[in-house]
Amino acid sequence: MQEAIVTVPKTALYESISLKNHCLAGENVSDELMSGWTIHVQDCQRNFLKITTQYGYSGWLSTSDVRKLPRLESSIWNNSQSSLFLTQRLTDVLASPKVQAPVLSTLFMGSLVIPYGCPHDGWQKVQLACGSFGYVPSIAVSSQPVSDLNDPDNLRSSILDYALSYLGTQYRWGGKTHEGIDCSGLAFMSYYMCGIFIYRDAVIHPGYPVKKIPFSQIKPADLLYFPGHVALYLGNSKYIHSTGNLKSFGCVINSLNPRDQDYRADLAECFHAAGSVFC
Repeated sequence: MQEAIVTVPKTALYESISLKNHCLAGENVSDELMSGWTIHVQDCQRNFLKITTQYGYSGWLSTSDVRKLPRLESSIWNNSQSSLFLTQRLTDVLASPKVQAPVLSTLFMGSLVIPYGCPHDGWQKVQLACGSFGYVPSIAVSSQPVSDLNDPDNLRSSILDYALSYLGTQYRWGGKTHEGIDCSGLAFMSYYMCGIFIYRDAVIHPGYPVKKIPFSQIKPADLLYFPGHVALYLGNSKYIHSTGNLKSFGCVINSLNPRDQDYRADLAECFHAAGSVFC
């Protein structure tokens, strides 16, 4: 199976494609993929590729947003020891190591780059997935995270720190960035940034690390499931989620407690499952 890599800051993954005005077009956005993420190509239809992500999600994306990876280069991008992880909400990649330099690209949190040499004077030279080189602040990159379930308190705290970084971000169906994010995108990215792949949709899916638990056992960073919706539990009946409800329309904090001002009765009354990776 051919492997490819996303070369643009982000690309939309579509559920299907259809012929419109003699051209193929994507239909129903289901996900977003970031620069440096590798994919497996299953099929090609004109200007679209049928792909599967590293986390088991399938769909169609534009051929112009990816390039095929030679085997040797694939091993580099897929090696957590040789690639770096962008940890800031947005990171400008500059043409030279100074703040006045032209911006070559702006990448989103979770994107991958390859380091070129060692950091110098607070800057790290990096190679982008498109093949070009640039400079980023060295504090904006980190080694790819490895989840440590043996230190659950610290891991739970880290997951919620990432989730809280999206507060105020607008709702965007299929989104996974600080430009716009949906409910399962928020859950996915909060765990992904800590080295854990959970299922992209708002369900507990077999074969993924989230397991159903009794609500009485729920702790911060565990997941709350509603019909077609998912949230991260903060503690004290509070949860953070990205909602398409037009009264808030974005990443906000709400409560399961009817005595709280931010109580969402429509969600609390249809809550149906809690899930955790810590069981």
